[in-house]
Amino acid sequence: VHSPCPLPENAQSYVFNTTVVPQGSLGYLSLWPEGEPWPLVSTLNALDGYITNNMAIVPTNNGLVDAYASSLTHLILDISSYFAP
Repeated sequence: VHSPCPLPENAQSYVFNTTVVPQGSLGYLSLWPEGEPWPLVSTLNALDGYITNNMAIVPTNNGLVDAYASSLTHLILDISSYFAP
């Protein structure tokens, strides 16, 4: 994806406003650095099935992050900032 506001290649973490729009009850959503093991923590929970958001700081090794949702959902990641040297 090309953007007029690209992120620097040396970004070490992203600050996301993470929003889910679940199709029903969503147990949890996890975000983590691409290529790393799946974490044992959730980024957000939406057991009631409502649109839910949470701020998250997610590290990255290569500019990419992985996501897992325990049920069907639409995922919106809004990058509000990043950390870089």
